[in-house]
Amino acid sequence: MITSSRPFISRYDKAFKEDHTRNYHLTIRLSPDGFSFVVFSLDKNRYLGLEAFNIKQLDNAVKMAAALDEISMIRQWITYPFHSVLVIIDHAQNTIVPNPLYEEKEKGVYLAFNQPFQDNCRIQSDAMKAADAHNIFYLSNPLMEKIKDIWANSRVVHIQSVLIESLLIAQRNKATEQTAFVHVRNDSFDLVVLKNEKLSFVNNFRFNTPEDFVYFLLFSMDQLRLNPETVLVVLSGMIEKGSANYDILYQYIRNLSFAERNTSFEYSYMLEELPVHQHFVLYNALQCEL
Repeated sequence: MITSSRPFISRYDKAFKEDHTRNYHLTIRLSPDGFSFVVFSLDKNRYLGLEAFNIKQLDNAVKMAAALDEISMIRQWITYPFHSVLVIIDHAQNTIVPNPLYEEKEKGVYLAFNQPFQDNCRIQSDAMKAADAHNIFYLSNPLMEKIKDIWANSRVVHIQSVLIESLLIAQRNKATEQTAFVHVRNDSFDLVVLKNEKLSFVNNFRFNTPEDFVYFLLFSMDQLRLNPETVLVVLSGMIEKGSANYDILYQYIRNLSFAERNTSFEYSYMLEELPVHQHFVLYNALQCEL
């Protein structure tokens, strides 16, 4: 099997019913190192469950589609009809273009500027209303076909689209002049800088060691004239206090904090012990107009 048959996170409210999926919204994140998903009750305005599976490193989308089949067999109810489904593609084969420069017919040209050609893929674009930009990304045809085979009514978006839109929505009407957000993935991190409630900078950096991690972040902050002594840096994703990545950041950046819970939604008591910032993208995707 490609996936681990046992999830490393599995938390469900007693109110969750497998045969009530038509009343639920499903948000699922697909990445080469794992799948994770949350179930949201539209009636209760509450997240009822969260589950996450590890996957052996996948080197192509065909294997990822096969892994998705395995997850569907382990949790058969996930293939039942839902009220709505949002699928988040977690990879770094994307580029962002401001709307004043964007033309739909040229999206392949934009993507080719900084991404190598991907065979057997289609080119998708997310219209990011809050950012006034488009996020263009590759989407594997076999993976897309598998997604639509399981969830015919699903919408497919890129992880950076959700991250950026969530942050812009969360920062509305806040007085902070400039804030840096660091979202840590498996072997890379996204740096998003907002200034006066607008997107100022975004990029993704691959890293192998904590030293790489802090170097890329500090170098970017220096280029953006962000003072590590004063700027607020908000962390989300795969990072926690006591980890090597956190400890090295703490040596160089004075104002570190973790992303907080979105108070627009309610959360099951079964989710209370899970670090909110680690599942920031899953919890916030529902509010994005993508």
